Amino acid sequence: MKKNPFKFGSVVDGPYFTNREDELEKITSYIKGENHLILISPRRFGKTSLIRKIVNESKRNYLFLDIQIVLSADDFASQLLKRIYRIYPVQKLKSYLKSFRLIPTVTINPVTGEPEISFKPGSGEFTPLEDVLNLIEKLSTDENKMIVVLDEFQDIFRIDTSLDRFLRSVMQNQKHINYIFMGSSESMIREIFEKKSSSFYRFGTLMTLGKIKKDKFRLFLEEKLGDITANNKELSEEILGISDSHPYYTQQLASTVWELLVRSGLSSDIVEAAANEIVQSHDNDYERLWNTLNRTDMTVLNGMSASDISPLSDEFSRQYGTGATSTVFSALQRLTQKGILLKEKSIYTIDDPFFKRWIVIRRSE
Repeated sequence: MKKNPFKFGSVVDGPYFTNREDELEKITSYIKGENHLILISPRRFGKTSLIRKIVNESKRNYLFLDIQIVLSADDFASQLLKRIYRIYPVQKLKSYLKSFRLIPTVTINPVTGEPEISFKPGSGEFTPLEDVLNLIEKLSTDENKMIVVLDEFQDIFRIDTSLDRFLRSVMQNQKHINYIFMGSSESMIREIFEKKSSSFYRFGTLMTLGKIKKDKFRLFLEEKLGDITANNKELSEEILGISDSHPYYTQQLASTVWELLVRSGLSSDIVEAAANEIVQSHDNDYERLWNTLNRTDMTVLNGMSASDISPLSDEFSRQYGTGATSTVFSALQRLTQKGILLKEKSIYTIDDPFFKRWIVIRRSE
């Protein structure tokens, strides 16, 4: 039996990686030079898979850290140093650690074999973090520049409100590192890197990662589904019609269609059945999410699920009773901040097509 060729929910590579040739070429070119890169993309658009593929293929040493897991400035230093230990021999690092102003405690986890690193709590300002950042620079060379990927970079303000100024003061003097800053909150990332008063103003090249082009995604789906059915073209079109080319949800729906083909064979409504199966499997999650919303947010989402009318239009207000435009605009901003809506240019859409379908089904029951 052939293996399901669709993958979602984790980093994708190899045969699972889908048509990002233009982005691969562009980002690869950036990191070969002296510049840093800022990559903006909504969650689940595949930016982590894309960047990991690029840095792996570069054959250069790299560190990848999701800022969302960082608890403090000292923990930032610990997490970076832990990743350095995965690359370099312990003996080599020992000589560098002797120059640290505050020596970290390093122990080896007996279960995982991974180093556990900590600095004395409250060790003062950003001293450990500065030492670790300087260590990365020392370990890099002109021939083998380190690539440092910091995901969800907007979270630095949660760690410390002055962390941006400190990081810029250190990073601007480093010559042997390519930084890649990633973020899912477009407004916050743009404020960090495009606002003139910001410490990181124009610190690198800013790039946005959108959905995979529909024609390329269709070819990918047709090729994979062609291994199991002759109706691959029709099914690919139906899948994209529901997922709207969203990378994560397209893979999820295609994977479920594949499983249904294996279990039950082809049917005229197989894509619809797959979509409804996904909705049912997440019923409790969607119900919990729905119950966290206020009445205005619920009303806006109901209207957006039932029609393609702009939620900011008078017609939408009349039809769904959403009230003043200012009220709707506040709801749209709030829902976008929560990741429930996507904003592309001036157009708002519900991010998860299966949550949208859940709303319609629940309202019709």
